[in-house]
Amino acid sequence: MIEVSVIAPCLNEEENIEPLVKRINKALNKARINGEIILINDGSKDDTLSTLKKVKSKTKNLIIINHNKNKGIVEAWKSGLRKATGRYVITTDSDLQYLPEDIPRLYKKIKGSKFDLVQGRREKDEEKNFIRDSLSVSLSFILNRIFSMKLKDIKSGFIIYKRKVFKDILDYKKNYNLFQHFVTVAAHWKGYKIKQIPVKFAKRKHGKSFINAVPVKFIVKILLDIPKAISEYRLNHNNHRNKRLP
Repeated sequence: MIEVSVIAPCLNEEENIEPLVKRINKALNKARINGEIILINDGSKDDTLSTLKKVKSKTKNLIIINHNKNKGIVEAWKSGLRKATGRYVITTDSDLQYLPEDIPRLYKKIKGSKFDLVQGRREKDEEKNFIRDSLSVSLSFILNRIFSMKLKDIKSGFIIYKRKVFKDILDYKKNYNLFQHFVTVAAHWKGYKIKQIPVKFAKRKHGKSFINAVPVKFIVKILLDIPKAISEYRLNHNNHRNKRLP
């Protein structure tokens, strides 16, 4: 029986695929966690898909999904979730900035606990980036104030969920641009218990961050999403509160 499904969208990450899979499996095996890895090629323009197929040929627990066109992180998550069979689901990036070695720590924290999801908050940052760091701090401050939360690094996508909880969180009504930044908002207002633990954030060795390429566009999209989240969660809180799943 699969205990953990690791889901990671991949966009132009050909150089990171093989080490990502090797390090995830090494971490899972060392911790004696029975897991599967689900990697989604999300419209990459490089050799990500062919690299995935090459690694798949020698990796039994690797599942690959191909999006011919880029659909974004959340749609990649949804595709991965449809294939996932694990009791728990972990979302991470494929650029190896979140360390695969921290996966067992997330799992240990949620297993047998009262928590519905555990989020890795970036505490030890090897790659100082003014744009990304400013966005993270500002977004966390704004969302905490608006949605009555007390979380750090809300923007972190390194999270382990109970699988049914993740499915429920992704069941939203509004047309968001970047829903991935409202995951903890949705979880909080649906009554789920959230825990954060500190994780290391490594320096990117290969590829480029899409945030740095078009920061203004990224910021605008988030600002446009905030009123949608207010309407869906804060203004309709009676429809969401205490909607916890077993």
